[in-house]
Formats: sequence, structure tokens, C-alpha cells
Amino acid sequence: MQNGFIKVIDVKDNSKSLSIPLNLISKSILDKYNFQLPKISNQKFNKYLKELFEFLEYDDVQKKTTKLGNKIIEKESILYDRISSHTARRSFITIMKNQRVPDKVIMSYTGHKSLEVFNNYYRPNEDEKVDFMNTVFK
Repeated sequence: MQNGFIKVIDVKDNSKSLSIPLNLISKSILDKYNFQLPKISNQKFNKYLKELFEFLEYDDVQKKTTKLGNKIIEKESILYDRISSHTARRSFITIMKNQRVPDKVIMSYTGHKSLEVFNNYYRPNEDEKVDFMNTVFK
């Protein structure tokens, strides 16, 4: 950590690095582990997330619709089965955008270079759509 920032280096490409400011929560977690977080694989991390969300009873049935050519495929699954580290990435971006943090700032945290790819991560829910409409047209 330097001046309240942590430097993160991409495992796949050492030339890519990010400088991310720490908030009180992330700093306290890093302090707890003396800045030496346990190393686990992404697969194991995702398995633990699914177990946690199952324990917390996030067991609503979710419908996922995909399009394959001209065919629409609908698949139902339990919410905790769909949770992964990627879900956290999407949630982080959505939360930051809902707080009106500029896209370029968020992209500096996530490492996105393309605004087009970055915008695929943002999915406002119905309540947020109503809030935005009411904020603009008071």
C-alpha cells in the first residue's frame, strides 16, 4: 500500500496494473491479514461464494434467456448457483454508476479500456429506473 492506494497487477499480463484507492472496509480486511491475503483459485473462490449464498438462503429461481441464432433458450436456475466473482464485478460497477461516479473513474478501478465493453456491465433495476426518472423530472 502506498498513500492509501493498492497496486494490483494482472496475473495474465504483468504489464497491466491498476492503482486502486482503499476504503475503510478494504483497508481493515487487508490489515486483518497483514496485507497477505490467502491465495485460492478462482474456481475455489466461486465455490465458496455459492456456498455462502446458499447458506444465506438466496434460493429464488432465476430465469435466464439467451438467443442462439434465431432460437430463444430459457433456462431456470437457483440464484446462488449463478453467483461468482464476476457477479461482484458487475455489482461494483452498478453501485458506482448509481452513485453517479464518472465512468472513467470506475474504469480506472476495473481496468476496462473500452467504454463499450464497460457499459455491458451496468444493468439498472426497475427501482433505479424509477429513481432516475423522478430525479430528472421532479
